[in-house]
Parts: sequence; C-alpha cells; structure tokens
Amino acid sequence: MLVGSSSKWQLDNPRTSLTIFFVIWKLLLLLIACTSPYPGYDTSTSLLTQLVAQRPDSEHVTDIVSQVLANKLMRWDAIYFANIGHRGALFEQEWAFVGGYAKMVGIVSRMLFAAHASVVETAVAGTLVSNIAHLLSVLVLYQTSKLISPKPSSHETQSFAFIAASLHIISPAGLFLSAPYAESSFSFLNFVGFYLYTSSLRAHHDGRLGPRDVLVIVSGLAFGLATTFRSNGLLSGLLFCFDIVKSIFTIREDVQSKQTLLGLRRIIILVIAGLLMAVGSAFPQYLAYQEYCVDAKPEHQASWCTHRVPSIYAWVQSHYWNVGLFRYWTLSNAPLFLLATPMLLILIASALKFLPPSERPSSAIDRTKPLPINEFRERGWLSPVGVDVARRLAVPQLVLALLALTNYHVQIVTRISSGYPLWCWWLASRMVARDCIEFAGCEISVKVVVMWMVIYACLQAGLFAAFLPPA
Repeated sequence: MLVGSSSKWQLDNPRTSLTIFFVIWKLLLLLIACTSPYPGYDTSTSLLTQLVAQRPDSEHVTDIVSQVLANKLMRWDAIYFANIGHRGALFEQEWAFVGGYAKMVGIVSRMLFAAHASVVETAVAGTLVSNIAHLLSVLVLYQTSKLISPKPSSHETQSFAFIAASLHIISPAGLFLSAPYAESSFSFLNFVGFYLYTSSLRAHHDGRLGPRDVLVIVSGLAFGLATTFRSNGLLSGLLFCFDIVKSIFTIREDVQSKQTLLGLRRIIILVIAGLLMAVGSAFPQYLAYQEYCVDAKPEHQASWCTHRVPSIYAWVQSHYWNVGLFRYWTLSNAPLFLLATPMLLILIASALKFLPPSERPSSAIDRTKPLPINEFRERGWLSPVGVDVARRLAVPQLVLALLALTNYHVQIVTRISSGYPLWCWWLASRMVARDCIEFAGCEISVKVVVMWMVIYACLQAGLFAAFLPPA
C-alpha cells in the first residue's frame, strides 16, 4: 500500500483510504499487545485494575473490556497520565506529566463514564483520545502536504501527500500513539499549528496581510496548546524567531520605506504569537510555583523554589529522571542509543537535505548532486511557499534530534518524532520518485526504511504491553 504508486481508488478517496489503513494498523498493534505475555516485570497496572475489579458493578462487559485494555495499554508514563487525569497531581514528580493531556483525559472520562470515573475508565478515555487525535493528525498532515504544493490536484502531489500521511500512521512511535500518552494529541496540535503557519505564509506571499496576521496568531495559539501536551512544542517557536529576524533585516535594509511599518507590524504579530505559545509552557510552571513556593510554609518550600529559574518541570526531569546534558551517555544505555539510531539518522538526514547550503555543515554537502529542494520544485511537490516552510521546519526537527542525542532519554526520539512532518515528506518523496535515500554517503532502499518502521512498531507493541523497554 505504501511502497510504489498509490492506486487510483486510494487517491480518489484519500481520507477513506487513510482511515481504513489506520484502523487496520491499529487493530494489528492491539492484537500484538493483547497476545503479549502478561503481566510483565512491573505490577503497577495490575494493582490498579484489581482495585477496580473489586467493585460490585465491575462484572459488566464494558468493565471487563476496559480492564483488558488498561492491562495492556496503561504502561510506563501512561500510569501517570491516567492517575493525574483521575485525581489530579499529588506528588512532586507527577508535575512532569501535568498539562493539557491529563486534563483532557480527565474531562473525557467524566463525560463518558461518570463524575467519579475510575482510573481504569480514565485510561480507556485516554486511549480513545489518543487514537482519535492520531487519526486527525494523519488527515491534517495530508492536507498540509497538499498545501505546500503548487498543484494540489496533480497525481504526483496526491501520491506524495497520501504516502506522507500513511508513513505517519506506521510511525515508529507505534503503540505510544494508541496508549494513554500525550504524543498523538501533541502531534495533532503541532500539525494544526504547521498547517495554519503554512497558510499564513501563503497569505503573506499573496499580499493578504490581514488574513496572514490572524493565521499567525492562531498558529501561535495551536503551538501553545501543543506545548501544554509536550514541552518540546517550544521548538516550534523557532519558526517565529526566524520570521522576526528576517523582518528585522528587511527593516534595516531600508528604514525610510513603507516596508518599515509593515515590518514592525509583522514583528508585533509574531511576538504576540510567540507569547501565546510561551503561555502553554509557563502556565503549569506558574501553578506549581504558587503551590510549592508561594502558598507553602517557608520550612516546607521545595528546594527548586530558590533556583534562578524556579521551574518544577526542569527540576523533576533532572532530579527524578536524570535528564541533562550527556547524563544518559553511559555504557549501560548503549543498546538504547542503538535502538534510537535509525530514527536519529532519518531526522538529521532529512533536516539537512532541506536546509540551504549556507546553513548546512560543509561535510553534509555533495556539490556534484542537485539539492533535494530543487527536485521538489521540479516535480511540483513544493511551491515557493512550500520551500520556505520546509526550510523552516528543518530547524526545529534538527534541534529535536540533537537534544534527544545529548539531553533526553535517547530512545524517546522514536515517539516524539511523530510530531514533525518533514521526515515523512522526505521519505514520501523518495518513494514517489522510486529512489534510494542517503545516509552519510551510503544509499539505502526506502523499502528497507519502511520495513524497519513496521517491524520496530510491531516489536515495540509487544514489549510495551509486557512492560518492557524501550519506553
């Protein structure tokens, strides 16, 4: 369905085709999870579900199904999200998971079940939210892939958009996009932000300044919401930073012209959008500061309250999860670096392919070959606006890969990469062109990459359900 040309029916009915493919893929992962050995080495989930099973009303079929789903999908961070959605954050380390996703899951569980929904029902609500958000992100990616093209209705563009969206379905994130995790919701909101931002650039290119400004502000709001789901949403703010710097240089070139006022107007709008986005990260920090630093008695104040930047998120990540520069670089973590290597290579290689030569390391440039951006133009996949978008999106994706390599628990890159569309576009372009992809001068068939994605996601589904790494 992926490798090779898409069928006429698929292109004539793209949303239906993507939905069918989505459902089949989800059912496959769920089947693997349900047949995975139980309960795994950690009994946290079984202890929670046993408490619910003891209720007198837990013999209904829906309760039994809920417990089966929770037993297989409430793993690792999903336990935190389900608990926080169920009764709020009680412990300091839980603030690493406080945000939009836990709040949404709590609201949905109370709407679907009852005002006092159990933690199992909250986990089921989280599973529903994650799957719906993943499907929506697939459809938004499809629309964005057409938006960056000068000929949205052409056969090549439709094939390109369809394959890019299909690749997002079989993302190496796998079961993390089905379980009660924030990744799929973040992906949806981040993709919506990219779609609105791309639309704003098209309006700017067409001289429609009013719609452009509105779209920029709304995209900032979407990115801000995404940041409440995952902190790496802040990287999308690099798009606004790029435009602010560009506007400043435009003003400096001709201070006396009308462009100065238009440039200042653009900068103000971009700053507003950036502030809206920053609120998504700052507001949960403010709530924690009020609880642990302002309202607490002096002798009970948290140690991080006196830090230069009193951020509970930074403290929790560093203190409880040992997140920090090169902290994960230990011999015992070498297997996790190996597992993350394919996705790191895909993220870095695709980002470098779209960056202008002046912004790429000289070692990454093969001057005997045309730039991929030129091929995208010639094949009609990228309009002038699409070129600007692709080059801008390369920066946050590259920074994400470098942070994952140096600061994060490196294995999470396979799931947090699901919130970034550029690598999907790159692989889709190679598939439509029936060409190989290059890693450090080595050519690899794109079929091999797709096979790795499918195999990794399936293996990871079985390991996840058994409470085994990588997480």
